[in-house]
Amino acid sequence: MRHAVRLALRWSARPRHWLVLALVPVMLAAPAARASFFDTYGFSARAVARGGAFVALGFDYDAAYYNPANVLSRKRVHLGFGFDYVSPSMAFEAAQGEFEPLSPDDNLGFHLGFSTPIGGVFENVLGFGLAFFHPLTTGTNVSSVDPSQPWWYRYQSLPDKLVLAAGLAVEPVEWLRLGVGAQLLAGLDGEVDASLSLAEGRFLRESIDLEVVPRLGPTFGLALGPFGTPELGGFRFGATFRGALELDYSLPVRVDIEQVGVLDVLVQGVSLYTPDQLALGIGWESSPAPERGVSAELGLTWERWSDAPPAGARFVLAVDDRYLQPPDPNDPSDVPDKIIDVQGEPTALGAIDTVTPRAGVEWRPDEHWAVRAGYVYRPTPLPDPVYQTNTLDASAHILSLGVGLLFGDPTGDKASPLSLDLAVQWTHLNLRAVVKDPAAGSPQGAYQAGGELWHISIDLRHDYF
Repeated sequence: MRHAVRLALRWSARPRHWLVLALVPVMLAAPAARASFFDTYGFSARAVARGGAFVALGFDYDAAYYNPANVLSRKRVHLGFGFDYVSPSMAFEAAQGEFEPLSPDDNLGFHLGFSTPIGGVFENVLGFGLAFFHPLTTGTNVSSVDPSQPWWYRYQSLPDKLVLAAGLAVEPVEWLRLGVGAQLLAGLDGEVDASLSLAEGRFLRESIDLEVVPRLGPTFGLALGPFGTPELGGFRFGATFRGALELDYSLPVRVDIEQVGVLDVLVQGVSLYTPDQLALGIGWESSPAPERGVSAELGLTWERWSDAPPAGARFVLAVDDRYLQPPDPNDPSDVPDKIIDVQGEPTALGAIDTVTPRAGVEWRPDEHWAVRAGYVYRPTPLPDPVYQTNTLDASAHILSLGVGLLFGDPTGDKASPLSLDLAVQWTHLNLRAVVKDPAAGSPQGAYQAGGELWHISIDLRHDYF
């Protein structure tokens, strides 16, 4: 950043170019993301194929996200990894004029997870799991978008976000498991402090201090079961609460401009927001996986979107005249006047809480392969953007299919500990018509927005012992 600023000064020493440094926070901006990759697309090919209905019947490494209590459902040391590819195809049609939205790009990400019981005196009583996702084509975005620019609130750059979830489980009795965990993000805080000489056309002092601060969202899980008989199969119940998680950023810039005054710029906001969630699931399985049989689960996920922060950022810019008209040092009430004083406040979303139903099923003709399917209806939390904002979202129907193949252990120690899973997920966004309120004074007018997203997930899982 220091070299970039110096090059700008060599190009022109005009006084107005001290504003270059004020743009430092803006240079960090890019399309924003809301919710997490796990929330929107799912985690692990097996869970994606079953519509994310994995709160009751989840097990192995994917339980670290869906329900940490189920890390102990199968008491095996287990590792899984894979890839996720997302391809959006958004539709947007303005009623008149040129009015183009920001559209999400294709993206590729890598996921990894493991689960293990803790041995020794805690054998079969304590377990630990970890879930991790990282985008491969970009880094994590910390960003803000002008609310008048059409952009997809839930899907814009969503894969551009590192997600880490960990869970610890305890099983006090055979039919009861309790879990606790957390999801992790990294926040960005810092400041820019500099001194500028207009006479010399250069910075006399430059200091940029940025700090990455971890942000944690708690997770709590409950798992009951199985209850039943060999003839009727086993029922399981699960519940998971995931606390809200957000990445707040504050980037103040202060430049002491000789012969003029002090320039203060502040950019504040919240990005990568995930709301409080309560997920419930009831599942039934004719026999425990991977034995031959059928597994099915119904679930509901409540999300507290009504607490979502504004989508944009707060932007403050001020310049005073303390050197042009020095205040009287003997008069505390004599303070510098503002030559420029501009503040831009973000617009509230007006989001509402949502309840998302989901269902998933798995059929295992034998112990070596499985066929899976899932369905989700995800209502939008956002009202029609009839005023100045153009934050896009729509209710979605989500269908998924998948297959799993189980192989023998290359070491010959276990019968079928290695599995390859593939899932294909199709998200259809209902076409949403927006008609602007005449009182809004928006020049863009009416438009329609919708679209489709394809998600392919593949992973390899292995039991060790």
